[in-house]
Formats: sequence, structure tokens, C-alpha cells
Amino acid sequence: MSKADLHIHSKFSNRPTNFFLKKLKAPESLTEPRAAYELAKRRGMDFVALTDTDSLEGFAEIAHFADAIPAIETAVQFPEDGCPVRLLVYGLSEAQLAKIVALRGQLMVVREYLLAEQLYHVVARPLEPHDGKLSADHLERLLLLFDHFEARSGGRQERTNVFTSAYLDALTPEYLDLLQRKWKVTPTSEKPWQKGQIGSSNDYCGQYVGLTWTETPAGATPSELIAHLRSRAGAPGGIHGSTISNAHSMYRVASRLYAQKVLRREGDIKGILELILTRVLTPERPSTRLVARSLFGLFRGLFKLRKAPSPIERKLIAEIYRAYRELPKEERLGGIDRDDLVTFDARLYNMADRVLSQVSYRLLSDAADDFARGEIGSGLPFAAALLPIQSVMAPYLYSFDKLNRDRTLIREIEARTEGTLELPKPPPHKKVAWFSDTVTDVNGVSMTLHRMSEMAEKLHADLEIICSVASSRAPQGSKFLNFPPVGEISIPDYELQKISVPPILKIIRYLESQRFDEYIISTPGPIGLIAMFAAKLFKVPVRAIYHSDFPQHVRQITGDEGLEKTTWKFMRWFYGMADAVYSPSDHYRKQLVEHGFNPRRLFIYTRGTDLDFYNPRHRDEEFYKPHGIADRIIFVYTGRVSKEKNLDVVIDAFAQDELLQRKAALAVVGDGPYREELMARKLPANVVFPGFVKGKQLAKAYASGDVFVFPSTTDTYGNSVLEAQASGLPSLVSNEGGPKEIILPGESGLALPGYDVNAWREAMRSLAESDELRHRMAAAARARAATRDWSTAFREFWDEDPYAKADEEVRAVVIAPL
Repeated sequence: MSKADLHIHSKFSNRPTNFFLKKLKAPESLTEPRAAYELAKRRGMDFVALTDTDSLEGFAEIAHFADAIPAIETAVQFPEDGCPVRLLVYGLSEAQLAKIVALRGQLMVVREYLLAEQLYHVVARPLEPHDGKLSADHLERLLLLFDHFEARSGGRQERTNVFTSAYLDALTPEYLDLLQRKWKVTPTSEKPWQKGQIGSSNDYCGQYVGLTWTETPAGATPSELIAHLRSRAGAPGGIHGSTISNAHSMYRVASRLYAQKVLRREGDIKGILELILTRVLTPERPSTRLVARSLFGLFRGLFKLRKAPSPIERKLIAEIYRAYRELPKEERLGGIDRDDLVTFDARLYNMADRVLSQVSYRLLSDAADDFARGEIGSGLPFAAALLPIQSVMAPYLYSFDKLNRDRTLIREIEARTEGTLELPKPPPHKKVAWFSDTVTDVNGVSMTLHRMSEMAEKLHADLEIICSVASSRAPQGSKFLNFPPVGEISIPDYELQKISVPPILKIIRYLESQRFDEYIISTPGPIGLIAMFAAKLFKVPVRAIYHSDFPQHVRQITGDEGLEKTTWKFMRWFYGMADAVYSPSDHYRKQLVEHGFNPRRLFIYTRGTDLDFYNPRHRDEEFYKPHGIADRIIFVYTGRVSKEKNLDVVIDAFAQDELLQRKAALAVVGDGPYREELMARKLPANVVFPGFVKGKQLAKAYASGDVFVFPSTTDTYGNSVLEAQASGLPSLVSNEGGPKEIILPGESGLALPGYDVNAWREAMRSLAESDELRHRMAAAARARAATRDWSTAFREFWDEDPYAKADEEVRAVVIAPL
């Protein structure tokens, strides 16, 4: 048997197709032809083909080797729309190359010439949509026009290679006849459904040569090898590419360009870019001393306006050095076989993720501390320093985008060939990833996610709830997947709420490896932003839920209307990227429309409650006795104790009324940043704060009360209200927000002006004085809640397909940039 790497780029491929390298004004490759040849031979290749773009200069430098194959890569276009296709041509002469170049990429004309000259040719990377034009229509015609395809490429990931090979293997005479009649194109071969397949490294950085190949029956010369390939006797083998290897290829080319253009001018100074992109990007472990020297060299080269680094530059150097030193030994780059690039790339990617995330977190944390102290000028440089750190991730992110552009094309092919070709079928049930920045906090979002996860387990739904919280607070359910953050940053004036700094690259890599059919996003925080970004990369439809009224929260916490307007702009931008947006109530749906959201993309998200868990039978007359409020009508609030919950209205209403103080009590159950301030006030003795409770104690807290009060004007839904209704409590709620839609006003509760203390006092008095009214509303509350169980809510949401209902002609939710 013979092995050949049939697609390698050398420094004579001087027309890059890579956007990133174009921006750097870098050539496609800087690999020396002799170096590529020797590496291929060391890795066991019997034949080697340098396929430089429209050039045989690379081949000329190794032409004296009998096992070198003259070859090129050339670009052709479909005549009607200019859609580009890349061909590999083998065994050609300089004269034939000149003729191909003279034909100026005309697909049909070039094809006719190749057939006339009997030049063996292959469609390279057939599923790569080079400029987004490639469609199933183009691919169908390529199947009629060409007989040989690059089915396994070291430049494409396994998902693409496996599908390409399966697609080519599945072709039938009937299918090709159907295409022939459809496109009026006559194939040249007798059996056009039998396609030749090759494998190649598609290397342009000089590292992956010879790791992907084509195996044929033994051949003594290049001509014999090509003869085997013509007869379709080749079989692809070796490793698949990945987004990681693609990014590292770009880094390696950039590193060589840096070494050529920068280091030669700067003398012997070594920069961190060279360290990362040459020493680190080869299977060697850089020493700690070299890391330190390189860091200082980099900043000496980058910041030429001064001789010594500034304080922020020194801070950045120190943080990178610190993050590198904190890496466990097993995560560093030593002890890897020089040809095991798969292991090396994976470890380097993980190392980059850890170092970049740690440095970003520390800079962001320092900036947040300065902002919290009011030292804006001190914090801004730290925030600005994040930009060059994040820019290091650009090749990774570009690779994720580039190597996943074919997902839409593959789905199109699968849909078009269903029932015609025997292709691997996706799972019959859908697989959903649900994202949230809050999963264990005391709020409606967390509660909803836990109930949904329980229903998913019960109904065997394929759901993963993805979050990033400290391991000590990670949810335990089997449906939760936690990526521990590199750190957490407190929000000024909201200390109990923290923002996580997730491991961005690790999460994106995981999402790429999974075939999720849909993303659901509950929060517009860091995890939500990563999910939205990944959805665009991997072409996954998104449902985003508007759980919380963040603009009003911001106004209430800060008192700054300007910040509220800025938050609305962010909300429009974020939710404008979703394919469908869910509002927990019609009230907020109307509000979103008023703020510029497209009503055709807005849907109502109905939730449920556990009717067995929240039940009047859990009433315990002893429950509130330890707090000194027995034998009274007990008004209960449960939930987060914070300013935006508008608790002052209820407390003031109670504290200002003698009858309420004589006959009733008020229990504020829960915890939050406002609790200590409220407890420090001189309030009546029968206003108590039992603190945070959960589980059965929470069920008792509801059922052991008599009336539920929920004055919040910013809740988009109000899970607590539904839980209280299920527990048999009449509910007093604000007439602003979503909770008023949970009750039946006048039957199971009352909707009151949110900030009218007198209205709340009168309503509380009426229920405290009338047992008949209280009991009648309690019965209605339980009956009302009985229509909303979690099983029904889950099935309705899970089975709904909102995308067909949304206006397909309007891509964004936003219709007015208010």
C-alpha cells in the first residue's frame, strides 16, 4: 500500500483565502517546500504533493525527488453567480498551468480543458462555503460535473468530513439520473454515482503535514499513484481537522510573519507573540524564565512611546505571568509526542482558555473595585487592557465561524435528500440547551429552571441547562451542566448578586461538539451572551425569555433614568438577535412592543406550579409562633428582599394602621440586600423577618399564612404569587407587571396601585376584618392555580414551534431604535 499527502501549501501559495491572514497582510503559507516534504516523509508518506495556488514553484524545489507530484490548487467559479469552487489538479506541466490560469477561473471551460488534457483533478473541500454562496443547488451540479472529491481534509472538522464521505457513498444511479434531468448536465463517466475520495492534510502552516492522507494500492511512481486514484482506488485516512487546529495554523503563520518582519528589525528582542506562536505552538514547553523575558520584550516592542512599561502594562505582564505559573503541570505543554498534534492542540487550547480567562477576570475585578470606589479614572485603564487580551482569541473565534458555516448547507442537503438517499439520520427527538446566569439564587428564574429540569427528567426530554456558577453553589440535578467561572464580581449596590466570568472558549468548544437543535436563553448576562454568540456561529435557532425587567431594576437601584435608557438599548440589541422572544405576561409583552420589539416575534411564556407541594394541607399553626406572631391574621411576602420588590409600600401600609397592628402580622420571608436595612428600622413588633427558607419549610411558610402580599412593580411574572394561590392564599399584587395576570382580580385577589400606600392599607384591612371574604378568595385562589401545573406548562413550551409563526422577512426583533 502507498500513502500520499495530496494537499499541502508552501510559501508559494501567495494568495490567502483566509480572512484573518488577509487582514494581517500575510501570505497563505510561509512553509519552505523542502521542510514540508521532509516532514511528510518522516511521517510515513510515500508520495508528496505541494498544491500551491496556481504555482508550481514549490514543486520545482523538490522536483528532484522521484516521489514528488506536480500539483496546484486553483479557483473556478460558477458562471451564473460567481460561486467559487476550488480544484486540485495533479500531474500537470508549466504549460498546462499557464493555460489553466489563462482561462480565468471559468468553471465549465476549465473542466473541459482538464478532461481534454486527461489531468486528474479533485474538488477540494466540497462543502466549504467560501463566500457564503455555495448551496445545495451548486453541490448537485458538482456531483454531475466532477468524479473526485476531497472527502477527508485536515482543514475541516470531523463532522464535515464524515458527512461528506457519507453523502458521496450514498449516491445512487437513480439520484444522479434525477439530478441529470433537473440540471440538464450530462456526466462524463459511465458510473457518475461512484465518486473517488481522497484525504489530505490541507496544511499551510508546516505542522499538520502527513497526518491526513490517501491510501492506495502500492505504486512505484507518481503516475502509478494517479492511475490508482483515477480508478477510485484511494481511501482517505488519518486525523480530522478541528477549529482548534485551524486557529493554531493561523497563529503559526502569523508567528513566522512576526519573526520575519518584526524580530529582524528589533534585534534579539523576543516577544510574547513569538513565544506563544513559535515556542508554544510547537510541542515544546517554554521555561518560566523565557516567559518572563518574552513578556517584557513584547511590551518593549509594542509600547515604543516610552522606554519603560507603564503601571497598567506592568500589571498586564504580571497577570499573564501569574496565570501561566498557576497552571497545573498536567495542563502545560510538556511530555507530548511531537507528532501528537491532536493532544497538543487540545492542551494548548485549554491553556489559552485558562490564562486568558484568569487575566481577563483579574483586570475586570480591579476595574470593578475602582468603579465601586468612584475612581473611574483608575478603573478605565484596567477595562481598556481587556481589549488586547480578548483580541488574542480572534483566530479561535474566526475558526469557529469559518468551520461551522457549512451547517446550514448540510441541513439543506439532509432535507433535500430525505427519502431519496440513505444518509445518517439525526436523532428523532430534539436536543435543547437552556442557558442561564442564575440557577441557585432566590428568584423566579432559578425556580423555573429547576421545575423545568424536573419535568424534563420525568418526560425523558433531551435538555441541558448550562450555567457558570461557583462549584460550591452549583445545581445538583442531572439536567444541569455547570462550567465553573474563573471568578465572580459583585455588582455595586447589589452585593449579594454576582456576575460570573465564564470560561468562554471552553463553553464554545463544548457547544460546537454537540448537535443542539435549539438554544433557550433565560438571562442576558455573560452566559446568555455566550449562548447568543454561539447560536450565530453554529446556526442554531434561539428562543430568549424576558424574565426580568432589568431597565426598571436599574432605575430603582440607581435612580438614574439615563442608565435605564441605556439598559433598554442593550435589551433591544440582545433580544433583537433572538428568533423568538417570550414574555411571561401580556403586560410585559405590550411594554416590549412599546419599546421597539416586533410583536410578530413576541410570545407568552406560561409557567406552572407544583400543586402537591404548594397546598393548603401544609398549614401549620405553630410555624410562625417562634417569631411571636401566633393567633393573628398573617400577611406573608416570600421572595428576594431587595429595593425593587417595593416592600416599603406594604410595610408602610401595615405600620400606619392600628387595626392591622392589633389583629394582624406581617411576615417578610426571604433574604436579600435590603433585609438588614429593613430590620434596622423601628417597626412594629409584629413585622417579622424569618429569613430564607426552602423545601417543605417554604411550603409551610405559604400555607401557614392567611393573605399573600406582593407589591413588586417590576416582576415580569411572579412565581411566588402562583405558589401562594396554590397554597390557598388570597393575593394582593401591584397593578403593574405580570403578577396581576396570575390572579383573578376581585375573586382570588386584588390588583392595587403599586405605590399607593393608602390603597394597600385599605385592602389589607378589608381582608383582615372579613373572614368570609378571605375564605372565599382563598378557595378561588386554589381553584385558579389548579389550572397551571408544571407538566402542562413544560409540554406546551417544549412542543411549541414559534419560528414558523414569526415574520420570516423580519430578521430582527427590534423595529424601532428608541
